[in-house]
Amino acid sequence: MPARRWLPLLVALTLSACAAQPIAPKKIALLAPFENQYREIGYNALYAVRLARDDAQSEAQLLALDDGGSVELAVARVQALNRDPAVRAIIALGPQATHAAAQQASQLPFLVVGDWGHSRAAKNSLYAATQQSAQAASADDMFILEQTRARPGDLDGKVFRSSGSPPDADFRQRYLASDLYVPQPNLLATLVYDVAGLVFSVLDSQAPISQTAHMGINGQMRFQDGYWQGAPDHSYTIVEGEVAPSALSITP
Repeated sequence: MPARRWLPLLVALTLSACAAQPIAPKKIALLAPFENQYREIGYNALYAVRLARDDAQSEAQLLALDDGGSVELAVARVQALNRDPAVRAIIALGPQATHAAAQQASQLPFLVVGDWGHSRAAKNSLYAATQQSAQAASADDMFILEQTRARPGDLDGKVFRSSGSPPDADFRQRYLASDLYVPQPNLLATLVYDVAGLVFSVLDSQAPISQTAHMGINGQMRFQDGYWQGAPDHSYTIVEGEVAPSALSITP
């Protein structure tokens, strides 16, 4: 058969093979401690992100990555995520994952949830808190952890601040029913849920996360200059080892 008669067939086969290639799903990364000392942080966030994905009916993949337990390993995880073209954003929690070096390593939108002692340190960082609390870098959200409140020493009466809010009965029920062996949601669960909801809402659009508004459990979430505008500022007190709202909460 002359070569010119083969050409249409080859073109058709090539186009058919290209059409058969599956489209890689978009990915969202959750970088947090899932092992050792601070694993409570990661697992509380994991189920909140999953619930947000289910509610958004998103087909995006969730990559839950342990931060490695050190700043150096957290940076290595971020650099690996940069090389995956399907990853669209990183949600980070915990002392290592939110360190300035990890923020600066990211080439992706890097959403910091919780105050773990680090201020906003990179142009890609979006801090889910007020600018004042982010710059204070007080690590107040360490007090939400059961292991922190269980340490020897009297924390009774300790007052701390957080943009996280206690989950209501409906959220708690849906969170706990989402899988087996799910921990009780902590103060950051609803905040992680809102941040993840914002990310999932823009995956199929060209709108940048930094310029998109999203109405969540904690009110409207919109970032300006890297900080959550109108972020709630709640005050909590440790009473007999439990976290209780105090009378100083401010919600703009």
